[in-house]
Amino acid sequence: MSTEPTGAPSLPRRPARGGRLAGLLRWLVLLALVAYVALAVQQTEFNPLKLISGAKSAGEILAQIIHPDWSILPRLVVLMNETVEIALLGTLLAIVISFPLSFLAAKNLMLGSTTGSLVYASVRLVFNVLRAFEPVMLGLVFVLMVGIGPFPGVLALGLHSVGMLGKLFSESIEDIDPGPVEAVEACGGNRFQVIWYGILPQVAPSFLAFSIYRWDINIRMSIILGIVGAGGIGFMLIQYLNMFQYRKFSTAFILILLVVTVLDYASAWLRTRLGQK
Repeated sequence: MSTEPTGAPSLPRRPARGGRLAGLLRWLVLLALVAYVALAVQQTEFNPLKLISGAKSAGEILAQIIHPDWSILPRLVVLMNETVEIALLGTLLAIVISFPLSFLAAKNLMLGSTTGSLVYASVRLVFNVLRAFEPVMLGLVFVLMVGIGPFPGVLALGLHSVGMLGKLFSESIEDIDPGPVEAVEACGGNRFQVIWYGILPQVAPSFLAFSIYRWDINIRMSIILGIVGAGGIGFMLIQYLNMFQYRKFSTAFILILLVVTVLDYASAWLRTRLGQK
């Protein structure tokens, strides 16, 4: 048995040198962050007092905004419809391209051979590159290539959405239950039959839900694309602001808010219905 006293006080441990260095490093990081925030405030000219000094002009603008000019509503409805069409065609273009490519970007279908792995990596790289470029950047490029109008907007939304939908579609394929696939293969089914009977029934609801959601997002993006000249109501929105026509701007804003809200609820309802099946 041990003869050492159990109640003897233990000597305080000296703080580890590594602990002191870690604490010092945390303080240095915090100070660097504070310094960077201070620099950002200076360089961005962040000054809430400017809101107070500009209250008079803001009041004049608000007085015009609360009295929309409804005489331009028919013209804006046509442009809003064009915006929705740009989003729709861009989404459909993305679906047509990303649907077949998504099967080539699914690990469970492509990995296992050198050729399959190379194809998988290449398609995944394409998806990543397309997602890296924002629709506004692509819109500017296509406006320079084909001119101002709705067509550059369709191309910009389509290419960016290929990257987004391709990633979502391929991940849905990777999450399937392998049982139906193995059953079709056991019956002697070829590659097409495996996809048609073993994979598509499992991924179709999620594919539809992702496509509807992407169309919902593209409607908002097509408004922004209009600002850079890629068609739709966004182009007139920025023109009204540049010409200080705030009553017309208010009309366009109200129409955009109404249409986007209705389509957002419709999109959510459709996706909910698909999720229940």
